[in-house]
Amino acid sequence: MIIETINTWNGEKFELVISSDGFCFCPVCGEKSNNKEWRPYDKTGLPSYDICSCGFEYGFDDSGVPPYENSWNNYRQKWLNNEIDQYFGKRKTKEEKIDQLKNIGL
Repeated sequence: MIIETINTWNGEKFELVISSDGFCFCPVCGEKSNNKEWRPYDKTGLPSYDICSCGFEYGFDDSGVPPYENSWNNYRQKWLNNEIDQYFGKRKTKEEKIDQLKNIGL
């Protein structure tokens, strides 16, 4: 596991978890990206506006302004409790979701 620190345009810092083979994990649900170049935020912390299979849209669900961790945590709790209308990807059981969160150290 590799940690990539992002220094944002407004002076905040946050960390993204990268797999040993160079793929970023979603900071909300821990899903591994399919594209090695993909990041939910650029090196200055600006969001990609991509939508993860958990349904989180970087730049929308986080209001586009760092720090993002609070919005990640709030959304993650709703996702875990099936309070999110998930339209992307396969629906996962709570056990599968908890196992996936291990990718980001949760």
